[in-house]
Amino acid sequence: MKIKYVTEDGLLMIKNNADIVFREIIKGKEKTIMELFNDDSLIKETPYDIEEFTLDMSQPQGKESLTDGENVQRVYNHMKYLSDSQASDERIWTSYTLNEQIDYMRYRWKTENANDMLNRYFFNYSSQRSLFRNGIARLWWIGRVTYDERRNDPYELTKYICKNQDFLESICGRNIFNNPKVQKASISAIYDADRNGAAITREVVRGVSKYINLLSGTYLLDILSYEDIYTKVYRKLTENLEGLNDL
Repeated sequence: MKIKYVTEDGLLMIKNNADIVFREIIKGKEKTIMELFNDDSLIKETPYDIEEFTLDMSQPQGKESLTDGENVQRVYNHMKYLSDSQASDERIWTSYTLNEQIDYMRYRWKTENANDMLNRYFFNYSSQRSLFRNGIARLWWIGRVTYDERRNDPYELTKYICKNQDFLESICGRNIFNNPKVQKASISAIYDADRNGAAITREVVRGVSKYINLLSGTYLLDILSYEDIYTKVYRKLTENLEGLNDL
């Protein structure tokens, strides 16, 4: 099978009819998006092959987030070859949220109205934040910024960040972290500091994001190596933890 995408005109039409889509597709569950608009060309195929996969929906109500670690691995393993540019394309992920993985979306993200749907099924925030808010894109991007072949378990950081989802917003939802290298180095430093006994809290992680912001005023982060960023963040976490709380 091929990776699919929603056409540009189709995306606009769906968004302009968000209330109807929410009522008939998300809540109604009786029509596909193509049937609703009577248009089989709404979703088209890319040239890229992909093996069919399913997502884990095994956890009971209230514990759906416990499936995130497994589902990040499933999405990223199957779609790892996408470039960052391709994986930033709303049209691809909308074809998954509204069609290919719509049962998962209903399971994982309970929506009460059309605006909730727009927030989770589309890119309804800033370009950076949307990558980690869209229900399927976020799985790929968490994989992108946590998958680390240098570790015995390449998904070690993935499992950590998915168990500490409060950290996601601080690290992955901010524009200062729009470089995956900076995100991965920061998450890696936080994980290693936590494992080595540092008291990592939500406030500390927010301090890391503020520290990265300060670094960006002194260094061009894009040209710093992964090792340089990791070392600076890890040292801050282990040698000056109180300073992070004060940022």
